[in-house]
Amino acid sequence: MTQPPPPMPPHQPARTPQIWDTDINQRSSAPPGFGPPPPAFGGSDTGGGGSGSSGGSDSSGRGRRKALFIVLALALIASLGAGGWLLWGKTGRGKKPGSQAKPSAPARVDTRLDWLIRNPDKDRDTEANGTPRKPVTWFAHGNVIRTRARDITAYDVRQGTERWNIPLPGVLCAAARKPDGDTVAVLYSKTSKTGSGDCNGLMAVDLGSGHKKWDQSLPLNNPLNTDYGNTQVLMFRGKVKVMGTSESATFAADDGKVLDHPKLRFSDNCMENRASTDGKALLSVLGCSAGDGRAFVQRMDPETGKEEWTWKVPDGLEVRGVPSVDPAVVAVSRRDRSDEITDLISISPEGRTRAIISLTGNGNAFDAIVRKDTVYLASQGQETAAHTQENRIIAIDLANGEKRWESKAGGNRVSTPLGFIDDRPLIYQIAQSGDGGRLVTLDPRDGAPTVVKRMPAESAEEERNVAYMGQVYFEGDRLFMFGEPNNRNEHLALSFS
Repeated sequence: MTQPPPPMPPHQPARTPQIWDTDINQRSSAPPGFGPPPPAFGGSDTGGGGSGSSGGSDSSGRGRRKALFIVLALALIASLGAGGWLLWGKTGRGKKPGSQAKPSAPARVDTRLDWLIRNPDKDRDTEANGTPRKPVTWFAHGNVIRTRARDITAYDVRQGTERWNIPLPGVLCAAARKPDGDTVAVLYSKTSKTGSGDCNGLMAVDLGSGHKKWDQSLPLNNPLNTDYGNTQVLMFRGKVKVMGTSESATFAADDGKVLDHPKLRFSDNCMENRASTDGKALLSVLGCSAGDGRAFVQRMDPETGKEEWTWKVPDGLEVRGVPSVDPAVVAVSRRDRSDEITDLISISPEGRTRAIISLTGNGNAFDAIVRKDTVYLASQGQETAAHTQENRIIAIDLANGEKRWESKAGGNRVSTPLGFIDDRPLIYQIAQSGDGGRLVTLDPRDGAPTVVKRMPAESAEEERNVAYMGQVYFEGDRLFMFGEPNNRNEHLALSFS
């Protein structure tokens, strides 16, 4: 079934006609599935040397030439051991100035527990409007920086000591997942300090200095609105986008100046309420309030704002997340099962549906990681005969939705995808009783595992307590774990190297 595109916004050239799926239930065949979807974390929403000698008195100069060759050979070997600095510059041949090549694998497998951070009582609360707040973590200037209910705190990555702290004027509502340079923006409840209120304050922080850059209230078009509702904060290319179900606005990251505050995105009451970027392109999700529940995904050039394509969300589905911008992948839920992610949909470079990957049961597809036209997902945990939990990592082709392989990642554990080392999926396996957790990489061809980090057995219980329902990060050859701030664990965070 086809449907004409939505009315064009004024003063824009006509788009190329597109074919859109309009009703997922009218497909000629059932969408391909792969088994249970991934659970939330824990199973429950990246020299040589040489020597030589020369002797004799050769009047022809062969001795001097031999000595010269040795010196040149030593210089060459030393330059290779130093990453090619003498021959190609400090960054190495083929690298842009200032870039650093990431190692293909961590250098040391067995780790040690470097530090722990106690869980302060003041963190055991909720965010504005009474919903559980979602902490955000950034890494900058040798610090791991973490949002909390009423402040932002930076910890030294090596020692875990507090480097700086910025109080929030209210209670945290949301924060940008990725900073723009050293600037990051957070949204907070400006009218309440008790854990309930309107999320209408926006503040920018410099992650290098640990100082506030600017602070202002969200502009409102509708006098009946008190905030934007279910708000997301996104940063890219010197801008801060704040998007919600009722309004959206764009600010300059440097000084907080309002750059755009549209009343409507389209003439038919469609407006942007979610977005995701990889720095090169922007995927915007537009919801419509015309009563028919229509929604669209647009790929935009973030620098020019030019629309590259528009994809209509199939009828009966709601976009819940964007696991990947390029290739484009959206996570959706069926409206009769809005409490769970039900499908992943890959979109072609022309803005058409490629494959619908059906997920069964409860799970969290936001843990999906994507690389080179393959999505890697964790299946739901299952109890083993030894009364432990285990699951599998499943690789799915985004072109056709077919499963490429399924891997236990080398152990009977619950595995969660974290990112990639080169093109190899990086997986964290949670600790078990008397046995620390592990980091493994998987061969993208067949899922064969390689252990790259083993956490010590002595801290296995504390590791599991923090990692369960928490977040795990691998940065600079160090593993960081932050637990949910509302839990009753003794420790909030720990780190291994």
